[in-house]
Amino acid sequence: MTSISDNHAYKKILIILLLVLLFITQAATDIYIPALPIMAHEFGVTAHEMNMTITYYVYAQAALFLCVGQISDLIGRKKTIVFALMVTLICTFLISESKSLNSILVLRVFQAFGSAGVYIVSRLILKEVYNKDELLHVTGLFMLGLVLSPALAPVVGAFILKYLDWRWVFRILGISIAVFWVACIIILKETNHKIHENIRDFHITKLIHGYIHVLKDWLFIRYVLVVGGTFASFYAFITMSSYMYIQEYHISEVYYSYLFTFIAFGYLIGNKIMSKLSKLKYNPHTIVGVGISIGFVVCLLSILAFFLTKQVVVFIALVTLSGWLARLATAFINPPIQVGVLHAFPDYSSYAVGLLSSLQYVFAALGSWSVGALDMKPSENIIITMVIYTILSMAVFKLISKKDFV
Repeated sequence: MTSISDNHAYKKILIILLLVLLFITQAATDIYIPALPIMAHEFGVTAHEMNMTITYYVYAQAALFLCVGQISDLIGRKKTIVFALMVTLICTFLISESKSLNSILVLRVFQAFGSAGVYIVSRLILKEVYNKDELLHVTGLFMLGLVLSPALAPVVGAFILKYLDWRWVFRILGISIAVFWVACIIILKETNHKIHENIRDFHITKLIHGYIHVLKDWLFIRYVLVVGGTFASFYAFITMSSYMYIQEYHISEVYYSYLFTFIAFGYLIGNKIMSKLSKLKYNPHTIVGVGISIGFVVCLLSILAFFLTKQVVVFIALVTLSGWLARLATAFINPPIQVGVLHAFPDYSSYAVGLLSSLQYVFAALGSWSVGALDMKPSENIIITMVIYTILSMAVFKLISKKDFV
């Protein structure tokens, strides 16, 4: 009987399914971004208060990342993803009917189950199905879901807003989740064949020990800070960009979505180049270094834009290019470090993946919060926050050597 890891047809279908699931669940963050100013006006709240719908969601993801991998160890990968998607499906429809910001904030916490489940458990499935030579390339493809969402979801959201309203943004998202929830039930195969063994060996102290073991490792901390700074920088841009383009510079929601698509597709180009470098056997340290170098350019352009705010066309061009380059940089930084963590902790892979993902999303939420907390124009908030977190990534990368990548 052919094993899953030898079934090439299933492996092709699997990466497509997981990529689409990641895209749809991540769209819960991106699809309604063009509607943020409209929602803030409808609920009578400030931009910073409305942005908390993103911050709460990301913090919930971070918390769930710590346990969802272990849950899948005990009940199976497939059951975990199916249950997580079901919770997200219900909450998405409930958000579409909400009458207050507070109710949305509560629902956003539970809505994060789907994205957390898909993001973490899919990584474990990939590790169990694909061999080491395939894994970096497949991880890069899987991570396309993170860029396809901000590339396409805001465009969809903007067109829905043009003809309907923000509530239909969530309704259509819910319908999409429902379709692929069913596809997941039909297609996905269980890859965790140690469930009974994991149940027998599970103990809460072992769980705590696993996280402490990973967290005490200085290499892990350096990985987290490099990826965390990258996530915080781009999430700061995501959170405040609609206010900058739509409110501050009066660009329509549809044209804003086009700009956002241009920015998000930077990851596609970066991923293509990263995969090419990987196939040419470039050291992962070198690949991450390319992303860090791009981050340096982001800082230079952002600082230049800060002094050219009165030159509107030039300013918008510089900030947009900075956002595009920031997205490009993540394609070189995130996948090699994700794979590096998996191989650096072979006996603690679910702990390492969960903790890394949790902490990088803590940084993402921190970027989302801090960009709104600054008492300046949206454009100036974006520039300052992106520069600070990008410098953090650049500085910590100097402490990582080639031999640190297994």
